[in-house]
Order: sequence, then C-alpha cells, then structure tokens
Amino acid sequence: MQRLGYRRWVAQGRDWGAAVTTALGHLLPAGLAGIHLLGDGYDYLRQQSTPPQAIEYYEKFYSRTDNNGSVEDALSRELMLDNISLYWFTNTAASSARISWENEDASLSGGKLSLPVAATVFPREIHHAPKGHFAAFLEPDIFVEEMRSAFRTLREQ
Repeated sequence: MQRLGYRRWVAQGRDWGAAVTTALGHLLPAGLAGIHLLGDGYDYLRQQSTPPQAIEYYEKFYSRTDNNGSVEDALSRELMLDNISLYWFTNTAASSARISWENEDASLSGGKLSLPVAATVFPREIHHAPKGHFAAFLEPDIFVEEMRSAFRTLREQ
C-alpha cells in the first residue's frame, strides 16, 4: 500500500476475503489502521463446500439479493451478465469456488486482534442466508459510506 502512496489504510473482506483481512489484522503490516468484515464470513464457505461445479449463477443472485421475488428488482440484467461473463469466459467459476470446497472444515477465526475491527450488517440480512452477500456490488454508495463511517476516527487530521 505504501508503494501506492498510502501511509495509512484499512482492509475489507467477505467470505475468503474475510480470512485474508483477518490475517492482515494479525500480521499488522505497516500502515494498516483497521479492518472491516461483512457477516460471519462463512456464507459461501457453507454453500460451496459442495462440489464447485454445482454453482448456478442466476440462482445465487436470486437467493442472495434483497429482491421482491425477481432478481431484477436488485440487479439489472446487464450487471448480472457482466459478472457472470467474467466467470464464464475465463472458465474460472469452479476454481473460484474450489477454495471453499477444499477447506470445508476451515475456520476464519484467528484469535484476538489488536487493531480496530468494524462489521456491517445490511438491512433485512438473515444470518444463514444473507440477502446482503453482494453488498459492495448491490449498494456501492451505502457500502462506501459504511467503510468511511467505520474508520472516520482513524483518519489522519
């Protein structure tokens, strides 16, 4: 981050990104001021602990977005197709889920952290099947404001 020009920064993660973010919190690299986690980090781990080839793209958007019975209440068709295309054309859907499948019994808990940690739970989120799984994708403005709010006190004057 220093090479990018940041003296102080925060890390954010969800699912396996939460494990990486928590690990950063333990390593305390230079400039890391805090971390932000969404949910318990196990959502896709539980889901993808079945064979990764079983993932159905559209169904995941439907079941994991806050919609009123139609996934297009939450995401435009173009946005979904853009996202799905990244996995389809690069042939990476299975490999992106493989980490969860191979680490079915893994724990994202890494002990006590000594830096500020913030967590966000989006409206109408349900613990076992969170509708906010794609929070940064669905509500980028709210997501950014949550991040800024969580770490406002850490900003340098």
